[in-house]
Amino acid sequence: MAANARTAAKKRTSPKPKAAPVAAEDFEPVRLTSKPLDTAERIVLFYVDDEEYSIPKQVGRNHGLRYLRTMRKQGEALAAQELLEVLIGEDGYTALMNCDDLTDEQLDQIMNRLRDMALGEVEDEAGGKAKGR
Repeated sequence: MAANARTAAKKRTSPKPKAAPVAAEDFEPVRLTSKPLDTAERIVLFYVDDEEYSIPKQVGRNHGLRYLRTMRKQGEALAAQELLEVLIGEDGYTALMNCDDLTDEQLDQIMNRLRDMALGEVEDEAGGKAKGR
């Protein structure tokens, strides 16, 4: 039985070789720890009935990454709430919830400070520091 044009065997091609991994001669891998620093300096974010509530002076970039992911997946309001609760803790969050006279301006001031610290300084298009959001 002769093979016709339709049943002719296809010519096999050999797979292309994979690129060799790039040598990391000038790169030292970053070593991180997930253990929190117990001695982290703190700053006061707000007071409730003269009780101070503080956050770390240096907010880890991991909080900014968490904020951005939550904002992308679930919206800015939930991202801001999560950031607030994580950074000020359960006691601070409860204290704010129990403040019947908490104004939008006061909450905005707290939230803007938290976002700025978690995301770092924002620069305007001219390369200078932005005044506000």
